[in-house]
Amino acid sequence: MRKLPYLLPYLLPLLLAFLLAGCGKQESDLPVNTRLGGEFTLTDQNGEPFSQAALNGKVTILFFGYTHCPDICPAVLARVAQVYRQLQEAGEADQVQPVFITFDPERDTAAHLKEYLPWFKANIIGLTGSLEEIRQVAKQYGVVFIKDQQEQDYLFTHSDYIYLLDDQGRVRKLYPADFTIDEVVKDAKSLL
Repeated sequence: MRKLPYLLPYLLPLLLAFLLAGCGKQESDLPVNTRLGGEFTLTDQNGEPFSQAALNGKVTILFFGYTHCPDICPAVLARVAQVYRQLQEAGEADQVQPVFITFDPERDTAAHLKEYLPWFKANIIGLTGSLEEIRQVAKQYGVVFIKDQQEQDYLFTHSDYIYLLDDQGRVRKLYPADFTIDEVVKDAKSLL
């Protein structure tokens, strides 16, 4: 028993650190995808440079598409907007940022994105850039897009996953275009 008082000054800080470790932010069960993502810089809807680092500190819902898409892209953006509004109702939207990256820079200029995205009422950041810049970011996220051969009113064949990134910019989950809104809300909240 004589050793216990001797060890007490060493055990007390260790015990305190152990107890305080449980008081921090709860880690999400969503795994980190180490194959997708990474740093990038594109141009936002205001014509300003925008880097992935600007998203640090926020959970990001990321989607690649194009504004002239006749079906999938606007439907997915509307669903992302519903996720954002549910988080807004819960008072957590200020910690979440929806981001739309176009792969059609020819038509989706910064000015066009600035006019188009407010229709969704979800504070979506729109990003564009040169075709080469967009190809590089798409490659980082495993996005495939192929422009059809028409000269005018062309369409794209493209992958349509939605990416959930944590507050450090790491990909934590992918969803198909017909994702369940409640699932994305729940997963986003688990990262807050």
